[in-house]
Amino acid sequence: MKKIKPVILPLLFIAIALVASECKHDISVTGIPNPDPNPDPPGPTACDTLYVTFTKSVLPILQQNCFSCHSGPNPSGNIDFTDYNQLAYIAQTGILLAAIRHEEGTLPMPQNTDKLDDCSIATIAIWVRDTTFTDPGGGGNDNGHPCDADTVYFQNEVLPLIISNCAVSGCHDQAGGGEGKFLLVDYASIVQNGKIKPGNPDGSKLYRAITQNGGDDRMPPPPASALSTEQKNIIKNWIEQGALNNYCDEECDTTNVTYSGTIQPIIELNCYGCHSGPQPSGGISLADYNAVVVQSNNGNLFSAVNHDPGFSPMPKNAPKLADCKINEIKIWIENGTPNN
Repeated sequence: MKKIKPVILPLLFIAIALVASECKHDISVTGIPNPDPNPDPPGPTACDTLYVTFTKSVLPILQQNCFSCHSGPNPSGNIDFTDYNQLAYIAQTGILLAAIRHEEGTLPMPQNTDKLDDCSIATIAIWVRDTTFTDPGGGGNDNGHPCDADTVYFQNEVLPLIISNCAVSGCHDQAGGGEGKFLLVDYASIVQNGKIKPGNPDGSKLYRAITQNGGDDRMPPPPASALSTEQKNIIKNWIEQGALNNYCDEECDTTNVTYSGTIQPIIELNCYGCHSGPQPSGGISLADYNAVVVQSNNGNLFSAVNHDPGFSPMPKNAPKLADCKINEIKIWIENGTPNN
């Protein structure tokens, strides 16, 4: 074996020492890396725009940057952002986004201070894009917002389901003040009082209540029927997808109206909560085909959903059904209420 010359050994030790001295995380006597004396500055905080909701995502931005001017007895420009209806109008018209983006021709907001960071602007933009500010019911179904089969829509599916099963008379409805003062009548009250945690159904009070196996904690409480597995999954999937206040324009097919494919889904979503079970509201059951036929033949079903004078408008405490759904019910009745 070839021997290393003695003069080379000191040079090797010097090289090793130099390399060790340049290491940022030297090993201390305890075996734990010493902290970097000159650490890199922290990177930007991640921008979470996956699950955007008003209460979780948008409201904190507005509270921090806008409420100081746009709230109180004399809000700037007479625009009060604590009034959701006013805020919704400003958002729907495009003024809100134009102002925070500092677009030409608008008064840049927040006024006399720095522009909002990109993440905050993106968050508000997503909320505006995915939020329903006007009632889509009866709007004619122009298909401006086509439905995605993989998406659960609050206005189309979740709100009717909750109103039919939870916001019934004497429970979580407006007239009774809400059972336990927990109103469940619109998006804001459902998110707040249902303690919805976007992306986390098991952490959301509403979902835990509807999935209780029994007892007084189960919602709807006995003797009302429990939600079906399909109905529970509607709420579960909506929460998992971010609990958005969204809607879509459903396709209006009046050429192939059937009981099983058209009428029964409308009744189940909008009517079963009140008109099924051992004690149906008003003594009127719509729990099966024969019961629906009875109310169709006597004129009650169509007149109620069409909000005809002299009839109690249905669904109760909810927006009127879309024109397409009312027409589908009318066509099915005119066709002789077939069980198809």
